[in-house]
Amino acid sequence: MKVPITQCKYRLAAVWLAWFFLLLLLLILQTAFGRYGSHAGDVKASEAFGWFLPTIVPTLSLVIGVLVSDARDDSKDVKLVDQRMYRLSMVLSVCYLLVVSLTFLIDPFTTWSQLQLMNLSNLWLGPLQGIVSATIGVFFFSKETAPAVQARH
Repeated sequence: MKVPITQCKYRLAAVWLAWFFLLLLLLILQTAFGRYGSHAGDVKASEAFGWFLPTIVPTLSLVIGVLVSDARDDSKDVKLVDQRMYRLSMVLSVCYLLVVSLTFLIDPFTTWSQLQLMNLSNLWLGPLQGIVSATIGVFFFSKETAPAVQARH
């Protein structure tokens, strides 16, 4: 079944943006409360942000970039996408973001430090991020155009 792509894109963007800001807030709070060292410029804090930003920002940039591109499009045509492709993009996105979140959430239950968990998580997050980004890319660019309905005179 084909559905209008615009609403699907905004829902996907909302998930990515909300999750990004929640995890960013968590990381900022952890840094402020000394989780990564007692000084703002500690190497550990830089390492934590150095892990977090490339984990989320590339895919988030893709999502936002497409929305900005769409906003500049003056076309009145309705663009449709296969609903299954949208659902797959959404499910994989949520799964990926959950796995990223687990890196923070499992910390109290393991003997590894938060930075060790972050470094270890790159083993599975890298391939997952590639799959999610590819799926989102296909979703964004696999649209069909349906002519806009013209008003009758």
